[in-house]
Amino acid sequence: MIQAFSEWLAATSLSRLFADLGWFVPTVQTIHILAIAAVVTLLSMLNFRLLRITRSGPSLQSLAAGYVPWVWRSLVILLVSGILLTMTEPSRELMNNAFRLKMLLVLVLTVLTVILRSTLRHDPEYWTTTPQRRLLGGTIAAVSLILCVSIVAAGRLIAYV
Repeated sequence: MIQAFSEWLAATSLSRLFADLGWFVPTVQTIHILAIAAVVTLLSMLNFRLLRITRSGPSLQSLAAGYVPWVWRSLVILLVSGILLTMTEPSRELMNNAFRLKMLLVLVLTVLTVILRSTLRHDPEYWTTTPQRRLLGGTIAAVSLILCVSIVAAGRLIAYV
C-alpha cells in the first residue's frame, strides 16, 4: 500500500517538478535543517533546566512558556519542508526504515513535550515539588535529549539505508 502510494506520488507532475528543479531540494533541506536546529536547541535548553544543569535565569515555566510555542512553529516548518522533500523522492523516504523510525521518535518527543508543557501550565512548580517528580522530570528530560539526538541520527541514516 505504501509502495503503491509512493509510486503514484512520484508520478505526479508536482513531484517531478520538485525533483527536476536543481535548487529546490538544497533550499528545502536547508530550511529543514535550520528548523531541526531550532527544535533541538529550544528543547535542550528546557531539558537542561529540568535536569538542573542550568539553574540561573528564568523559571522552567517561563522558559517553557517562551520556548514551546517556537518549538510548535518549528515543527510546522519541519512538517511542511519534510512533505516537500518526501514528494521529491517518495519511495526513498516512505519505504525507508530509518525514516519510519525518525517519524516514530518525533511522535514520542512531541508527546513528551506536550506532557511537560501541560503540567507546567497547570502547576508551575510541578516538576520541583517532590523528589519523585524531580526524578520523573529528569528522566523525561534525559529521554527527550536522547530522542533529539536519535532523530537527527535517523534523519542522516535515511540517505544510507
